[in-house]
Amino acid sequence: MAENYLIIGEEDFLVDAKVKEFVQKFGGQDDWSLERLSGWNETREKLLDMPMFSGPRVFLLEYEALAEAKPDPSQAGELLAGHENVLIIYTRNKLDKRSRLFKEISKNAKLIEVVAPKRHELTKWVIHRGTELGATKFEGGAPENLIYLAGTNMLILDNELRKLISYSPEISVENVRKLAVRDLQTSIFELVDSVVGGQVAKAQVAAEDMLRTGAEVPYVLYMLGRQYRLLFKFLFYRQQGCGSSEIQRLLPQMHPYAFQKLCAQASQLNLKHCASGLHAILEADYGYKTGIQQGAGLLQVLLAKLAKK
Repeated sequence: MAENYLIIGEEDFLVDAKVKEFVQKFGGQDDWSLERLSGWNETREKLLDMPMFSGPRVFLLEYEALAEAKPDPSQAGELLAGHENVLIIYTRNKLDKRSRLFKEISKNAKLIEVVAPKRHELTKWVIHRGTELGATKFEGGAPENLIYLAGTNMLILDNELRKLISYSPEISVENVRKLAVRDLQTSIFELVDSVVGGQVAKAQVAAEDMLRTGAEVPYVLYMLGRQYRLLFKFLFYRQQGCGSSEIQRLLPQMHPYAFQKLCAQASQLNLKHCASGLHAILEADYGYKTGIQQGAGLLQVLLAKLAKK
């Protein structure tokens, strides 16, 4: 019988953690049985293809990849109801729950919504997560200072906690102010500058420097993906005939320096190359989360792909 799950949330850390939980639950260590689907056509083809003498397989599918092909909602519902595998659909974006596709998928999948903690709950999460990672003490005010400096994105907070704990398991306000979010955004700008300029060696050195100064591989992948999504939106709007001022209004609010950097990077890319870059980052993220690839080597291979034109 079909087992379908729809994991939705706007916090990358929580969605990724929930997806990883389900992958481990259903896929275990049997890598051959776990596969990422690229869209509606592949989903339709592979869900109903059961290899002889094999058990149910586990498939991962981004909701956006499914919706992009605009499948007939009733056909999507029939497909989800009729296969004999495990299908994990997920999204890190806000969905229109009024759409026919969402309603049809919801009828045939268990809906799992992950909600990010706010205010005092986020402070509690920082302390709890820090303790899980090895923190032995939090000085009064240290969690609040970390949130103030790093923001509320849980993936970034997780990365900063790891860096702080590697420096000292006792998290003090002084250490937070000294170490938290230290030039990481600037490092990402420099990394993407090198990549879009086709400078593979320089990009790989920049990535190594980030890892040495405390950035974790998932965080670098997240920041690369975020910058490439912004670049894709910029290039798409420019293709529609929008000028820079109009594009700046259409994009999420950002510092003028960050937008200036985005413009310069976009001038060295086209929409097709940017889309293939996003796909490569997604594949690397998948490889990391499923254990197929690990460590700095994953980033080296990815950066070589991104810089190739």
